Amino acid sequence: MKKVFVTGADGMLGSNICRELIKQGFLVKAFCLPNKTITTLNGLSIEIAHGDVLSKPMLFNEMKGCDFVIHVAALTNIWPRRNYKVNEVNLTGTKNVMEAAEELKITRMVHIGSASSFEHGSNKNPGNELLEFNGWKYGMDYLESKYLAQKLLLEKHASTGFPVIIINPTFMIGAFDSGPSSGQMIISLFKETIPGYTSGGKNFVCSTDVACAVVNALYKGKIGECYIAGNENLKFKEFFTKAATVMGKKFKLKQIPQPLVLLVGAINSFISRITFRTPSISYGMAKFASINQCFSSLKAVNELNMPQTPIEDGIKDCFEWFKTNGYL
Repeated sequence: MKKVFVTGADGMLGSNICRELIKQGFLVKAFCLPNKTITTLNGLSIEIAHGDVLSKPMLFNEMKGCDFVIHVAALTNIWPRRNYKVNEVNLTGTKNVMEAAEELKITRMVHIGSASSFEHGSNKNPGNELLEFNGWKYGMDYLESKYLAQKLLLEKHASTGFPVIIINPTFMIGAFDSGPSSGQMIISLFKETIPGYTSGGKNFVCSTDVACAVVNALYKGKIGECYIAGNENLKFKEFFTKAATVMGKKFKLKQIPQPLVLLVGAINSFISRITFRTPSISYGMAKFASINQCFSSLKAVNELNMPQTPIEDGIKDCFEWFKTNGYL
């Protein structure tokens, strides 16, 4: 049996990837941060190693004996917009994983990037892997670091043939969101603490579908290429309506005018710079919430056999996991 080394294995996507690897008959070595309580991997027949992607010696020692690497570990913080730690983990950490994998002659590395490394489009003309990155205008280290890590890997492949494939997820919803991260929207809607929805939208995808595409990329797809892993392009109103139905809640939200969203974001950002507390919505987040970030996943569906599960299933998985684990 082939053995797969998974960084960031205890996060929402990493946990789903570990389960998909087991389902497909792989051995799993999960690489998680030291001194961290891990609950999302409970009951799985896997090997757990502790370390940090910022330590190349740790990576090298723990990666020995593995056939493949799936690099999930990343910081997704978008506040503050400029954050040296985000760059360090997402860029330097990726470089360390790549170099360790190269030295150990790993068969293939699958890197988890972000759909935001490509320009988004509209519902009629969604973004795809041929469009250039246009995220510099937002001034966010998260967006820039994910793009620069992708660029590093693709250049490495072009110059040396390094066997890497990049999976670029859109907005994932599913179980094991211990953060919580994307699922915070579900919690806020259930508790009725969300003030309303904006005029924008996103491409939403079940985390299980992304996990399937990631594991399939170990033996499918073309090295040196990127694959946007998404599914449904939805306005926020459409998403929240679906989520309310799944949770058995009455949809009560009203649309918040864009100027008001931007004003609140600007005020929150100003206050947070003084108090050093993360805002519920910053100016950068407000700008994002007001645009339609539509993408196409046709390439991943065709070449990686990526499923397209209705987003209601991901919402249900997320909601049920939150209920079972005391988040609600």
